[in-house]
Amino acid sequence: MNKDYLLLKNIYSLMEAGYSIEETLRLCQEMLHHPKINDMLKKLNDGESIENILLNSSLPKLFCEYFCFFQNKNCLSEAIKKSLDICIVKADYQNKIKSKLTYPAILMTFLFFFSLFVIFMLLPNVNQLFNSFQIEKSLFIHILFAFFYLFPCFIIGIVCISIYLCLKLIYALHHKSYRVIEKYLNWPIFRSIIQKYFSLKFAIYFHELLSEELDTTSIISILNEQMNDSDLKIVLYEMNNRLYGGEELEEILKDFEYFDQLFLSFFQMFMKNPQQNQSLSYYIQITFEYMDYWINRFLKFLVPTVYCFVAIFVITIYIAIIIPMMNSVSNI
Repeated sequence: MNKDYLLLKNIYSLMEAGYSIEETLRLCQEMLHHPKINDMLKKLNDGESIENILLNSSLPKLFCEYFCFFQNKNCLSEAIKKSLDICIVKADYQNKIKSKLTYPAILMTFLFFFSLFVIFMLLPNVNQLFNSFQIEKSLFIHILFAFFYLFPCFIIGIVCISIYLCLKLIYALHHKSYRVIEKYLNWPIFRSIIQKYFSLKFAIYFHELLSEELDTTSIISILNEQMNDSDLKIVLYEMNNRLYGGEELEEILKDFEYFDQLFLSFFQMFMKNPQQNQSLSYYIQITFEYMDYWINRFLKFLVPTVYCFVAIFVITIYIAIIIPMMNSVSNI
């Protein structure tokens, strides 16, 4: 848990224990010595509300987005807790993915630097030996040598393209560039990720407002008014306009590419029986389990694939360099 999350956890814990806001911040300063607390105390003494202080204290953007929503529906400590819980779940999944991808990434990094060693150190010396022993390289050997030269370029190209596409998608989400996002929806890999992202986020907000016994039209209207800084505004704005145009929410959702089929199925069950408002909470729970399953399944195939690739690369070097040199030496 990073220092910002630890600060927020201590704030809501101390506030639930009955401490005042000023006492809470002073105790947090003694425990954590967080650089933002002095500024928070100064703003609090100037009469600024704690809600605005938290939103303007450079805390994680995801926390601020959810806190801006929850603060209107819950007491302060509960709003902090609910927002923080979502941030921690996201951070846990990110850390889980990072830890599981570390080993394959190390293998690929080793393979990349080994290929550079082959290109800049091994192949020039091998070419000199081939020339000195007057060994004619076959077409197969020429192809293998070309593969060695192209392999680092291939890795660099794949990495650069992947980083560019991911950063472009993140930028589009932050700036609500729906045209860019809709282009990504045409790609199966990104389509699945984007649909899960919007479906899960929409389900969390919608489920929270269901507890206040509001009708679906009112919920969409409230979300549309409050989510001005959220990427969810992309879908909320159109949904709100179409609802006021007389369309049914269930039909509107079917037309949206931003939601996955599993979410639509759970939402249809809720619409058939609005009293059974736990349908979306089941969807949220199942989605997290689904993410665990696909992460493990992806890594189950990724690691052996990387191993095979490393083995093929080493064997190729042996075939292209070592065997011809041994044959030449044996002929002397």
